[in-house]
Amino acid sequence: MKLIQNYDSVSDIRSVLDANGLNMSKRFGQNFLISPGARSKIIDILDPGPQSKIWEIGPGLGAMTHMVLNLSHSLTVFEIDYGFIKYLKEAFNLNSGFKIVSGDFVKTWGDIALTDGKPEKILGNLPYNSASAIISSLIENNCIPESMVVTVQKEMGQRMTSPPGSKNYSSFSMLCQYVFNVRNMGDLKSGSFYPSPDVTSTILELKPHNLYKEVNTQLYFKVIRDLFQSRRKTIKNNLSRGWLGGNIPWDIVENALMLTGIRPDDRGENIPVSDVVKFVQNLDSLKTVEN
Repeated sequence: MKLIQNYDSVSDIRSVLDANGLNMSKRFGQNFLISPGARSKIIDILDPGPQSKIWEIGPGLGAMTHMVLNLSHSLTVFEIDYGFIKYLKEAFNLNSGFKIVSGDFVKTWGDIALTDGKPEKILGNLPYNSASAIISSLIENNCIPESMVVTVQKEMGQRMTSPPGSKNYSSFSMLCQYVFNVRNMGDLKSGSFYPSPDVTSTILELKPHNLYKEVNTQLYFKVIRDLFQSRRKTIKNNLSRGWLGGNIPWDIVENALMLTGIRPDDRGENIPVSDVVKFVQNLDSLKTVEN
């Protein structure tokens, strides 16, 4: 098998793909990060140590993989493309502490976490069509590493970092900011990738805070979904017609809103995560007393 010698060279990448009969798949959102400066920046932000347990999502031909293996003794990569899996085994299996997991990350990471333990750090050039599902899966199933560094489509990065009151603030913003401090670490133009996508990408650093440890997480997830059932409707309309309205007496919901200082005639897009957390805490307390 022909192995790549220069991850910065489009011609070298093409040559390796052709020689090994590998094809790029739009379905999997495959774009190789060919900018050495961008790769170095991601590694510097991730700051892997020799003993760090690291997961990489979508390694492709291993442009980031080999950099991590130079710094850490424990790397598990998740790859969905069987052609690339074969290549990665040939290129990296001699490295101790290296493991490949085949298949869809969202469907496979749970079993790996059970057998090998959860990661301390995660990195990945996330496919545009599945980045939100990947991040949601980790958060909703309590796989919270001490650090995540990912590249996503710029519009998604804006959703993840947007403050209340902005047009990009959404239930996904509330989900991400509930667990992580999400920092925009800079944009990557399409020329940083091969093939060049039609969009700009953003590097994000996600580091957890303690807010999510202080609340009934499953109830929080239900509340944020209800708040954005219909973006232009009021909080009262959305909550009363959502999961809360069908499962918790409305007087308890109203009391929790009042205790938190949230107006029922306001909209979910204006409420900061800290207030939603307080609302869920009040709701949970009042619900317990009622029972």
